[in-house]
Amino acid sequence: MRFIVRLFALIGLFGVLLTAGLILLAIKAKDKQPTLPQSVVLEFNFERPLAEAPGEDGWSSLLTSRRGSVREVIDALEQAGRDPKVKGLVAKVGNASQGIGTTQELRDAIARFRATGRFAYIHAESYGDAGSGMTPYYLASAFDQVWLQPVGTVGITGIAVTQTFFRGALDSIGVQPQISKRADYKTAAEMFAEKQATPANREMTESLAGDIYDQMVLGVADGRHLNPDAVKAAIDHAPLLDSEALASKLVDKLGYFDEVEAAAKERAGGKAAGADTVDLLTYGKIAGSAYTQGPTVALIVGEGEIVRGGKDGGAFNDEPSFAANRIADAFDTAIEQSNVKAILFRVNSPGGSPVGSETVRHAVDRARKAGKPVVISMGDVAGSGGYWVAMDADRIVALPGTLTGSIGVLGGKFVAKGLADKLGVGVDQVTRGANATIWSPASPYTDSEAARQDAMLDAIYAQFTEGVAKGRKLDIEKVRELAKGRVYTGRQAKDLGLVDALGGYDIALQQVRQVAGIPGNADLHIVQFPRPKSGYEMVLDLFNGKAAAEMASVAQARGAEKVLADYGPLLDMVQPMVRAAKRQEQVLMMPDLSVNGAAH
Repeated sequence: MRFIVRLFALIGLFGVLLTAGLILLAIKAKDKQPTLPQSVVLEFNFERPLAEAPGEDGWSSLLTSRRGSVREVIDALEQAGRDPKVKGLVAKVGNASQGIGTTQELRDAIARFRATGRFAYIHAESYGDAGSGMTPYYLASAFDQVWLQPVGTVGITGIAVTQTFFRGALDSIGVQPQISKRADYKTAAEMFAEKQATPANREMTESLAGDIYDQMVLGVADGRHLNPDAVKAAIDHAPLLDSEALASKLVDKLGYFDEVEAAAKERAGGKAAGADTVDLLTYGKIAGSAYTQGPTVALIVGEGEIVRGGKDGGAFNDEPSFAANRIADAFDTAIEQSNVKAILFRVNSPGGSPVGSETVRHAVDRARKAGKPVVISMGDVAGSGGYWVAMDADRIVALPGTLTGSIGVLGGKFVAKGLADKLGVGVDQVTRGANATIWSPASPYTDSEAARQDAMLDAIYAQFTEGVAKGRKLDIEKVRELAKGRVYTGRQAKDLGLVDALGGYDIALQQVRQVAGIPGNADLHIVQFPRPKSGYEMVLDLFNGKAAAEMASVAQARGAEKVLADYGPLLDMVQPMVRAAKRQEQVLMMPDLSVNGAAH
């Protein structure tokens, strides 16, 4: 019997080793770098969503095509602009998959690429297929040739901000939202607390939509060498038919992708020059980073909702991770390394836990005190808790279309006693302590509990505004006036002194050189913290119990997602409040502004 057990154990071990070996061979084959053609035309599909950080794809990057990141795309274009083999870029676009800030970052990278004398063509079957094409066309206008497939349309229909309010539905089922905010413009919970937009909400949203619209109109006008009024006229007439887009000079040519690809190869020298296309991310992997020489700059990326604790998202987790302890640990590692001269902290977050936000802010402060200057680069959104983590940095850089500010706080709970009564569910509570039921959904706040909730919100709001005044060197009264939970575009925030400069990674790196005393034209060596796991390391994770547990957890989550798919949009909006209630804390969260024309 013992022999049989050992035999099966040996067979099992052999099976595991064989499986791991096959996976490693597959990774090696996948990672094998092809050689570049003599004349390179880069190719990329901008409809694919991009993460902020390289290596955040998790386990899925080994099983499917990589998602790619904003940083990798920009780095590859930067390197390509220095490579004599690279002649140009041919790209696809169609529907919106990036936010306004990311789109502006990509536009700037395309402009720098073209400034080196290289061409850039872009093609779409339709700019916005059964939806707004404002963002994809805004990106396309940065290219020197814009193509449209025959029968396609240019759906530059403008900007529409849609907000949904559930208070009436909650009233009908007996759920009472008890939510307090600091202050008038902190509208993230209005979808539950109100039946329509408050005057403050409406005023703020009008301002944001107007500024984003103006930025897009001016960008398209500049890229297409048109008068802004002509662009506005085209928007008011959109969706535009293919012939109308051509006549309006928004499109250069009508054709198919194989035709634009052939035109790009011909411009690169054709068969005689050995011209061929290479995927942009593949090129970046072969050619290497443009930032491998010079003083070392640590790149730390925080993306998604800020949560307390957390060390690592895990190999099987494909979601962006802004776990406070994970980011703080990355700062500690960068602080400890003597060769790191400065830290570039990329923030793309609508906020989250005040405690988690303070943990990260303290890490920023600790780095500065250790002699490591910190520059913030904001992505699509960096507001509320996303601004809290940034306020003590040496410099803050935002894209013109970044949504930021939202200096405020909200907190509360959903009282479900009415729903329980409707369902015939009895609830009984035994308490000790005057405020024992402060977090309970079974009963409304007592006067004492409401007073404690207000005290906590007042304290957090005071810390936030005073922290902004200190970090940004602004008068406290000015901060109190511009705070109130109000969201601003990056362009508006710069005028108010909340950010120092407008731009993406390129401008942020200029700021890094300034604060670190590095010559303005010096090369930089950018190192990401924490270092992304390689495919080999993720395979090795298979040999410990943690990986198996993660796989089971993700499988369960995926199953739940299928069951709840129809309720996804509502769950996405409510989950920060639910998480906060479970953690018994307040929320530093921006409102969810669903922009028809911009993927936020």
